Amino acid sequence: MSKYHPSKRQGCECEECQALCRREPGWFMPEEVPYAAAHQGMTEEAFREQFLQCHHTDEIDMWSPKQRPDGSCIFFKGGKCTIHSVKPFECRKVFGCESGRRHRRVRDEMVSLAKRFS
Repeated sequence: MSKYHPSKRQGCECEECQALCRREPGWFMPEEVPYAAAHQGMTEEAFREQFLQCHHTDEIDMWSPKQRPDGSCIFFKGGKCTIHSVKPFECRKVFGCESGRRHRRVRDEMVSLAKRFS
């Protein structure tokens, strides 16, 4: 397992950033999932089954938190991320109050990196 680099940036609590959490959960890099599972006191397999959804893209599986029926991230509660210290890579890199195109660029880079190191 590669070294996980937890979030150093505290995040932004503006409406635009919270809108991302309410609309579409960010994706984990594959090596981050075990750390998030450990944070929840779970095995990786149990964590994936209970909390994550798979996105098969460009011949690789990427994972994000499941969504509630309203589309929000299951870890977004009371305007806060309940797994902030181990939040997905995409959540650490994309802020709603920044460029809208950054979201697509970061996701494309994630898939490329995951493919290269899988």
